[in-house]
Amino acid sequence: MASITETKKQYIIVAVTVILLAVLYLLVTRTDYVRCYLKPMCKETSYDGGIRMVSTEIYPGSNDGATLTPTPTPGPQVTWNGFEKVTRKNDMQYTTEKFSMSGKTWAVLGGFLLAVAVTLTAIAIALYYVIRSSQLNQTRALAVSGTALALILVLGIFGCFKFWQVVTTESYVEPDPEYRQWYIHAPIIYLYDEQCREATVKLDLDGELTCTYPAYDNGWIVKTSPDGTLTDANGRAYEYLFWEADLNMNPDITRGFCVKNTDTAAFLEKALSELGLSDTEANTFIMYWLPIMEENPYNVISFQTEAYENAAKLEVTPNPDTIVRVNMLFQASDEYVEIEEQDLSTMNPALIEREGFVLVEWGGEYVSSDNT
Repeated sequence: MASITETKKQYIIVAVTVILLAVLYLLVTRTDYVRCYLKPMCKETSYDGGIRMVSTEIYPGSNDGATLTPTPTPGPQVTWNGFEKVTRKNDMQYTTEKFSMSGKTWAVLGGFLLAVAVTLTAIAIALYYVIRSSQLNQTRALAVSGTALALILVLGIFGCFKFWQVVTTESYVEPDPEYRQWYIHAPIIYLYDEQCREATVKLDLDGELTCTYPAYDNGWIVKTSPDGTLTDANGRAYEYLFWEADLNMNPDITRGFCVKNTDTAAFLEKALSELGLSDTEANTFIMYWLPIMEENPYNVISFQTEAYENAAKLEVTPNPDTIVRVNMLFQASDEYVEIEEQDLSTMNPALIEREGFVLVEWGGEYVSSDNT
């Protein structure tokens, strides 16, 4: 019995060591394992130049000419650095996505660690009984414990295989339940300035730009004017700055308006005036949206403020004295919908209150009746 007791102690030590090594390994590789269940936070597309020029110097008296060879920037297609994923689309463009741990991440990780610990403990116990039965010449006990050990090993190997699949497969990223991606249609930015100075406008988006005009090269740099005409460095004049994007946004649709299609134009004229747009700005807005909205029997309309401004921040230098931002979300409806009415009068400065350097922006989102 002494030898059995000694063997038992040895295998308990071995089992505990294996469990600790397995837990340590999982902790070291935890970001790889849980990445399939991470919660997306933000996404940004950037450029890194992509081509590096390799040249040979010319030394005095040398007959060798200079060589200039373009070499593509090397790099894997997808790389992970902690909770940051970089996807390289080509030699110049790459997209950086940042993630955070979600509740599902912790639950899955904890469950997996528990399963590994239980499996390794079961292997240790089964192995101990195999050895003990063999030493005591108990044939039936040996057969039972040997079968149990074999089954546990098969399950363990299967579990390791599934673990490897999860580690090497980017199969799923858990969506953030608080956000939904919206396609922001035609936000346009007006700038009015009596001082006729150079202004820089940058977008800080929780999302990705899909179209801009003029071209957005890490921002717009234009010269302002009192009537809103914007001039770029090449002398080209623009009425406004145009952009569209996919944004992660959590809109507030608890209040708004339900408007019949034939009443849409009159409603927009009144609402946009309350929101601080001039007649010219409102006309452009209405001409853009009216053809779409009049196709629907009714439109449920909600003007967004905080949610939109958090998802689409503007960085303007010099700082505007007056800012008017109008973002309209509307959904088609076949019938009238009861909804608490919004108070538009306090959302933006009134037209008569515009002072100094003025920035005006409008845009919107459309949810069709089939929610696509």
